Amino acid sequence: MSIRRPPRVAYLDGRRFQRLLLGGIARLIGERGHLDRINVYPVPDGDTGTNLALTFTVVGERLSNTSTRHAGEMLAAAADAALDGARGNSGAIFAQYLQGLSDSLAGHYRVRPNELALALASAESCARNSIQNPAEGTVLTVMRDIAAAVAPGQLPEHSDFLTLLTSLLKKAREAVDTTRQTLASMRNAGVEDAGARGLLVLLEGMADALEPGLAPAVAVTEDGDPSARSAAELSHTGPPEHRYCTECLVIGSGVDRDGLRAELARFGSSVVVVGSSTKARLHVHVNDPAQAFTIARRYGRVSAEKADDMHRQERSLQADGRRVAIVSDSGADLPAATWDEFGIQMVPLRVTFGNESHLDKVGMNATGFWAELARNPIHPKTSQPPPGDFRRAYELLSSHFEHVVAVSLTARLSGTYQAAISAAGRVSKPDQVTVVDSKNASVGQGLIVICAAENARAGKSAAEVIAAVERAVASTWTYAILPDLSYAVRGGRIPKPWRWLARMLPISYILGIDPRKGVKVRGVLGRGGDRVSALIRIATQDRWLKSGDTVLRLAIAHSDSPAAAEALRTACSAAFPQLESIRVADLGPAYGVHGGPGTLVLAVQEYQAPAPTGAP
Repeated sequence: MSIRRPPRVAYLDGRRFQRLLLGGIARLIGERGHLDRINVYPVPDGDTGTNLALTFTVVGERLSNTSTRHAGEMLAAAADAALDGARGNSGAIFAQYLQGLSDSLAGHYRVRPNELALALASAESCARNSIQNPAEGTVLTVMRDIAAAVAPGQLPEHSDFLTLLTSLLKKAREAVDTTRQTLASMRNAGVEDAGARGLLVLLEGMADALEPGLAPAVAVTEDGDPSARSAAELSHTGPPEHRYCTECLVIGSGVDRDGLRAELARFGSSVVVVGSSTKARLHVHVNDPAQAFTIARRYGRVSAEKADDMHRQERSLQADGRRVAIVSDSGADLPAATWDEFGIQMVPLRVTFGNESHLDKVGMNATGFWAELARNPIHPKTSQPPPGDFRRAYELLSSHFEHVVAVSLTARLSGTYQAAISAAGRVSKPDQVTVVDSKNASVGQGLIVICAAENARAGKSAAEVIAAVERAVASTWTYAILPDLSYAVRGGRIPKPWRWLARMLPISYILGIDPRKGVKVRGVLGRGGDRVSALIRIATQDRWLKSGDTVLRLAIAHSDSPAAAEALRTACSAAFPQLESIRVADLGPAYGVHGGPGTLVLAVQEYQAPAPTGAP
């Protein structure tokens, strides 16, 4: 009986490259959670797997819609998609690696093994040069070593792609193993570099797509490699030097990537600038994302801004007994210390002045917003976060927790809830994500988010946290006074009859938001009237507050009016005898656009403390 030998694969055309890359991407996405859990370098933020999965998901979608048989064209499509979808340090490096492959093989209809071997060396150099301070013991080391393993003279003459991939896998496994000992962070944690492991996983998936069984998948348990410590257990390393992982696209004619990289390196770390002379993606760790975006605008048109708070992300991934992670959009007005205390992931809305977009509460805080509003003649606009921002938060947290609960700004005021729902339907494990409409806004939404976070911190199950949130939604009311309705009129959030009244009458409007009726006008106040007394009066008129026996939790938001907020806090302490707490926060830029200076907000919630875990 003759033994069947696999056929020789002498070349890769566009279709074969497509099949191999899609196989690698599927394997990489499948190990997302494990890669997250071993991520400790350059910072232990536990998101390398998520970033690579999101980056290559975009690549996979583009390739699936590309039908060319031209290998160079297929690689160009992959490289362009990676640049558009790159997330995090690792995603940017892989995008530039694909760009290097694409540039080397641009004119090749078919690619021979020796041609791909030479292109790997070029791709490694391209990726290395995109980083301001490249370090050995990372994915760069693996890229270098596998290129050297298949360099001219290293493979038998007339080798085919099975021989090439077998050699690549052997050297990649050896190189990945060495990353355990090279850098102190990996050595202390006893883990491999997550990006390096990601490249190996990608190669294994490609090899198995070429010849099933060439690189069989190794089962990774849901808890990851038992010998590896998770990023969530590495809090002893301390917070990263810089707080925000900041990214954007820069598009223009003749983008000076070297100049941009050098300028960012003067005040940031982990600087990676990838792409071409017409489209570049920057990645940098900074303490002021707005500064990075300002620099980027000098090099071209900026879009796709993102800034992840790594301090808060590290806190949100700490193994402290929580089974459920909490996410909210920045429509929830809470003191910054509260987001940090509970490790709540925040997805920022956008605030736009003309062509300049800012991330609410991240790229622009309340103080910066009021200063820009006074300086800029263009009235700002707001928009909901793109679904991709929600998706990244869900993917990251679902690899560390049993479930993710997202509390959204009310669907009656914004498309944010729909964006959150859309993202939840596209994650790799949609049954691990639940989105709840807060039916509220500002500090009202904030109180509901706190309720979710308290129950999660108490170790409650997903069902218990969701039930507590739904009770909080049904028992939270918010009231606001807008001294000048013209801001809401210009923002397009006020019906036409009210616009006419705003122009004709010198009055302020008292608004109410409740879970049953939505946003309603509850009264008016003459200009210069007592805003504090008016808010207390409207709140205490509601029947459910009249008995005075209900324990209440309150929150106040103000727009550039700290004295009025303090006066309201003092008045609330006297008006509501059964108080659990009163929190005071700045009204975020996303609401300042529509409320204007002097807006004052009061949220009231029937308070229910989390029951002890295990209680009936």
